[in-house]
Amino acid sequence: MGVGKQYLSENAEELHEQESEMDMTKLDEKDLLKTIYLLQLEKPFFTKAQLMEKTGLDAGWSEDVLRQLMTSGIVDRRNENEYSLLELGRSRLKIVLAGGVYDVLHLGHLAALNEAKTYGDVLVVVVATDVTVETLKGRRPVFPEEDRRALVDSLKPVDAAILGYEDVGMGYQQVIEDVKPNIVALGYDQESLARTITEIVEKKRLNVKIVRLSKFDREKYLSSSAIRQRFLHDLES
Repeated sequence: MGVGKQYLSENAEELHEQESEMDMTKLDEKDLLKTIYLLQLEKPFFTKAQLMEKTGLDAGWSEDVLRQLMTSGIVDRRNENEYSLLELGRSRLKIVLAGGVYDVLHLGHLAALNEAKTYGDVLVVVVATDVTVETLKGRRPVFPEEDRRALVDSLKPVDAAILGYEDVGMGYQQVIEDVKPNIVALGYDQESLARTITEIVEKKRLNVKIVRLSKFDREKYLSSSAIRQRFLHDLES
């Protein structure tokens, strides 16, 4: 290779490295970590293809970003196609966990979830399964579990909505192990769940803070039960 071509090649590599660093600065690190965390909610790893799809980066930029994250000890490469978020990266996020039935979604729910989101960077909401609802309330929910989960997932403050496990308390011990929250945000009326989670946190000696959300104005926001009763009354009249 001639000196001129070698110079151009070296400068091209240097320019690519500079652009890569600039691209990493354009990507907000916290948003990137949030994306990776959410990708790993379903599986213990994520792929470059998934990262490209979620961030809009092309293959070259994604490879550069992942290389920088691995160098920083934020991400680990499991094999050729799989990566995982390490504890250092996870520690840079504050995860909030909330939960409920959300059978008849109303503005009170939205107000509570908006408040929950203020406590952290990522809000994960666990939605009770049909079996759990029937166990706790003695009736089947109006809307099936997947419909309720999808509706909650579509709300602006919610980063991810997942289904709980089919036992009383929405299988919160397993949910906490899956989500690894820093904060659990509970509604003002979730007394039984508060006791369950407090017991789990103390028993497992988890570094998890439990916060109680504000009581919503019943004159302003009808509860799910009130909405259901009004609906049934209108049908019968």
